[in-house]
Amino acid sequence: MTTGKLLRASPRYNGGRIRLVSCLAAGAALAPDGLAQGRSWVLPGDVPSFELPLASPRTSALVGRVIHLSRGESRFGSEWEAEPALGEILPLFALSRGSVPLALHLGAEVYGRYSLNDRTSAQISTDWHVNLIATADLTPWRLAIEAYHESSHLGDEYRDRFDVTRLDWSRGILGAWVGYVMGGLELRGNASYALLDELELGRSAFAVAADYRGRPRAFLGAPAQAVLALYAEAQAYTDWRPTYSGRAGVRFAEGGSDRGLALLLTFLSGQSTQRQFYSRRSRYVGMEVRFDL
Repeated sequence: MTTGKLLRASPRYNGGRIRLVSCLAAGAALAPDGLAQGRSWVLPGDVPSFELPLASPRTSALVGRVIHLSRGESRFGSEWEAEPALGEILPLFALSRGSVPLALHLGAEVYGRYSLNDRTSAQISTDWHVNLIATADLTPWRLAIEAYHESSHLGDEYRDRFDVTRLDWSRGILGAWVGYVMGGLELRGNASYALLDELELGRSAFAVAADYRGRPRAFLGAPAQAVLALYAEAQAYTDWRPTYSGRAGVRFAEGGSDRGLALLLTFLSGQSTQRQFYSRRSRYVGMEVRFDL
């Protein structure tokens, strides 16, 4: 195993990332009332945002998750943990409005993991992504090329408690998505390659996903859809050991809007999604609340 470098995160560096994610979230909330209205070529309101698969460990929404780990990857071991996540991907430019609509999107994601068994709710780690995505709509096919940077940081409380060093996880990745839509079912595949890798690990990865949304029905006095999603991925740096995750629950949204609230059961079995523990196995079940902005 490659030994990580001990690096302390710069408050100024992390502050810049937090501001970027916050600005994207604010832009998502304000866009429909501002520049994104109509058929503008810049911040086009009529171009759907690129969405990551619902059961992917990554997210393009505001998510709050409480999970019980039967197999914990950190030194806390088996326990209850919380994972807030904020991700948003916004269409920046409509590159073409012809028979094959093309668009360029900008996104950012941040994930934090906290121990709920620890009396101080110690932060275990945070993971960051910034991505640029080009999409093409060839209905019923959907294609995308994604370039993104990911990095990971160890929580200060966790580092101090267990006297461990931070792994210098920093990668620049190029990937491609292929999707096919059949009514309420969307099937997707992904292949990616790390062009930049600080730790010089295996660079290739593959994933497949299936998302299903049922027909809208009245539930608790509001329009609702049953949702079911499955996701599987494998990376070269884990010797192609697969990771499986899933979501099931109900989603509330008006008139099929992309904006909505979902209440979901979630599970994961496979490699840790916290890059500080990339070589370790994890297994959990839990519940999450998801807001699509």
